[in-house]
Amino acid sequence: MIKELNSLRYGLILLPAAITIYVYDYADYELFTLHFLLLLLVVTLEYRLPKSLPLLSCIELLFTAWLCRQYGTLMIFPAISALLHYSRQQSKAVSVVFTYVHLAVLNIAFSQSTPVEWGVMNLTFLLAVFLNVLLLRTGRGREETQFLYDELRRKHFELEEARSRLLQFTSQVENAAQSEERVRISRQLHDDIGHRLIRVKMMVEAAIHTLPAAPESGMKMMDQIRDQLAASMDDMRAAVRRINYAPQLEGAYALDRLLEEIGRDTGIETTYSIHGYPYPLYPSTQVVLYRNAQEAITNALRHGKAAAVWITLSYSEQEVKMEVGNNGKRPEGDQLRRMQGSGGMGLKGMTERTNLIGGTLELRTEPQFTAITRLPVYRQAEIR
Repeated sequence: MIKELNSLRYGLILLPAAITIYVYDYADYELFTLHFLLLLLVVTLEYRLPKSLPLLSCIELLFTAWLCRQYGTLMIFPAISALLHYSRQQSKAVSVVFTYVHLAVLNIAFSQSTPVEWGVMNLTFLLAVFLNVLLLRTGRGREETQFLYDELRRKHFELEEARSRLLQFTSQVENAAQSEERVRISRQLHDDIGHRLIRVKMMVEAAIHTLPAAPESGMKMMDQIRDQLAASMDDMRAAVRRINYAPQLEGAYALDRLLEEIGRDTGIETTYSIHGYPYPLYPSTQVVLYRNAQEAITNALRHGKAAAVWITLSYSEQEVKMEVGNNGKRPEGDQLRRMQGSGGMGLKGMTERTNLIGGTLELRTEPQFTAITRLPVYRQAEIR
């Protein structure tokens, strides 16, 4: 914008000067050229010496008015060039004062001109003032837009940084919880299973001495040893599974663990699948997916008497979709209408959670009953 303004200023000085030479006859063209070179010198010094700007602006203002008196109506354009400069370099109040003074000086310079020249001068200058005000407002609007854009970009980076810290904190909390769980399980292995194995060893030694003399008592002891070993193996498998547990995907916020716990506690068949390329999700999105899946599975077991449940998580550029289905009894009649209307407390909670972050909840009854949660994704993008 500054380069274009400078080019316009020099154009408003040089073009009228060149046209004036061909329109009017002067006795001394060298003096005419000297006057314009002095004006160009003042304009150049205004850019080179910003500390002397008010003084140089006054000199340019008065000098352009004197040029109008000496060389005619076309010299109004160098005066407009001065207007463009001091209206942008001074404060608003000072610019208004400069404009009134400039107009008064121009009227004094054109006091001996014809009424037509005087009217053309005033009309041209006032029109230039009006257009200049419009340009200034447009420029300020552009600066405000640029400022708002910079603020939005800064806020975006701050939010992304906060999101990264929150994800890091979430990961640290999860790792701390897993570490605590591993410590607890290691103590369990040492205290419970270790103690049980020592007892089995003692029972084996007793059985060795009992079998030759009392086979029946020895066989009972062997059955007890077998039961103790089976229980120890079950505890060992469960402990190892919990020690080695790691979420399958960062974006699948504990959904696989949820299904594993449901399957272990209830004995139903569970399936977990992912479609698309997984990417990190905001904690709020993860929580909504987890709570909706938990509620849908609870309803499937309580009301549908399901023997199998499954979760399908689909990633796309615009959204993440979670389908929680089951093979239980599908709602019909009044129950279906009630669900499609207001629904129960659980369904209301799912809907409110989903709507809170701009998502949608859909219930599908064919071929199996399925709760579909669609959530928009906001992924980090580079701002240029």
